[in-house]
Amino acid sequence: MKNEKEWFCEGTVPGKRYGKIEHCFLIDKLIYKGKTPYQSILIFDHSVYGRVLVIDDIVQLSISDEFIYHEMITHPIMLTHPKPDKILIIGGGDGGTLRECLKYNSESIFIVEIDKEVIEVSKSYLPTISQDSFAHNKVKLFYDNGKDFIKKYENFFDVIIVDCSDPVGPSLPLFNVKFYKDIFKALKTNGMASFQVGSFLDSILIKETFSKLEAVFPSIIKMRLTMPSYHCGEYCFMGASKQVILKDVKIQSIAKKFNELNFEESLKYYTPEMHQASQILPKVPII
Repeated sequence: MKNEKEWFCEGTVPGKRYGKIEHCFLIDKLIYKGKTPYQSILIFDHSVYGRVLVIDDIVQLSISDEFIYHEMITHPIMLTHPKPDKILIIGGGDGGTLRECLKYNSESIFIVEIDKEVIEVSKSYLPTISQDSFAHNKVKLFYDNGKDFIKKYENFFDVIIVDCSDPVGPSLPLFNVKFYKDIFKALKTNGMASFQVGSFLDSILIKETFSKLEAVFPSIIKMRLTMPSYHCGEYCFMGASKQVILKDVKIQSIAKKFNELNFEESLKYYTPEMHQASQILPKVPII
């Protein structure tokens, strides 16, 4: 076991690897350590990944690769939707997804985060993530539980992005059919949603989440991405649509919007080609 004063060791999230594997980081400098009514927060600097955010002992992001996560949870769905005017982000307290959503000419972006301290700590110690997005005049910030907040809306949002932690602690209620039904109801007729699902190495969780979404939405896609700072490297997002068949979306349509928004210059990972490639999955689970 590594010296706790010098190392942070992340245990795996629930699944068959739980308690059997650790992913450790040498802490160059401790930046912040605290506990809120909802969860623990740790921020430290690392020589390879830069500044790292940890919540409840699970790595949420590093400044070296956060753009992969935030671009992939945002742009595949936002570029697919014909006119994403009203956006809702559930979670996303670090501000990265909000930053990406503000690259569109949307009317308003609601963001609901259960833990105010996550936002305040992120603004103070991870300012390059949000880039002052929380202060934008299009943004409406709510401190609430996402599963309760979503029940207040019907036929209201064009796009909903569920940028939550893994299915433990405060995020656990965001992985059930009831919540997905509330998401469906809150979306407009042509509405779409994007979900953080978890590691491709936790194939049982992926299959369970897909089945739950499939019970609610007529069209779902799985998207694969690589996150070097995460314990598995391979991660999965899912997109869901009330009307549009997502797997049939043409790359030419995505590329046209991508070019109109000058994303070739502003995005680091996502491209129309990556949009397609992310949906090509292994024939069988890795382990």
